[in-house]
Amino acid sequence: MKKTLRRFCLSTVLCGTALLAAMQQGAAQSESASSRILRTTPQSVEDLQRIEHQLQAVLPKVLPALVCIQVNNSSGTGILVSEKGLIFSAAHVVGKKDTVLKIILPDGTRIPGKTTAENSDSDAGIAEISTRLNKNLPIVEKAENQPQVGDWVFSLGHGGGLDRERGPMVRLGRIVSLKNDVIQTDCKLIRGDSGGPLFNLNGELIGIHSRVGSGLEDNLHVPMKEFDALTAPPEEVKEASPDRNG
Repeated sequence: MKKTLRRFCLSTVLCGTALLAAMQQGAAQSESASSRILRTTPQSVEDLQRIEHQLQAVLPKVLPALVCIQVNNSSGTGILVSEKGLIFSAAHVVGKKDTVLKIILPDGTRIPGKTTAENSDSDAGIAEISTRLNKNLPIVEKAENQPQVGDWVFSLGHGGGLDRERGPMVRLGRIVSLKNDVIQTDCKLIRGDSGGPLFNLNGELIGIHSRVGSGLEDNLHVPMKEFDALTAPPEEVKEASPDRNG
């Protein structure tokens, strides 16, 4: 009887240990799968479905903040980042400071705007809505974490110009490289997409479309730090105190 009880206890301990190991392995596999969907090529239909479901979840949150920017006879894209009407775009879209712009909201509303800051070297451009609106503007949030090579991303833009029947262009891709303060992806961009937003799969803003390349992986985006530099308050100039000892 005692031997039987010892065998039962030993068997229970072994089964419990095996079950715990299986649970830990399952959790590790789940975590690995979560990382894989963000950093590597999809390995299964389930991986693709997870990406699809994630896009379906975040698109309704970011699309309302997408705007079309018209300057004379050309147009580009921008994204609202503040309820006061601040817009991130590309410098080559919004032009020099105080350039008069026409901003077109997703519902077709056309409102005046102007360029407030730009850096032609980085191609970061900032505009703002010039008139006061009687409604709160939808905005997007900037990512807190830095993007990494291999991250899955998606781009929005009015490629080919504004077309309300077709809607904005949505493209999925990955970050190919991060160098020289530029984000490079394989999200294929065309004329009109310039100034549009690049998001991670959480729907957080990580870049703005800059130069459109001829190859699939030649699409360049301005990182958020370039816009942070443009929006940072100017440093206070401290006046030197007179030398009372001299």
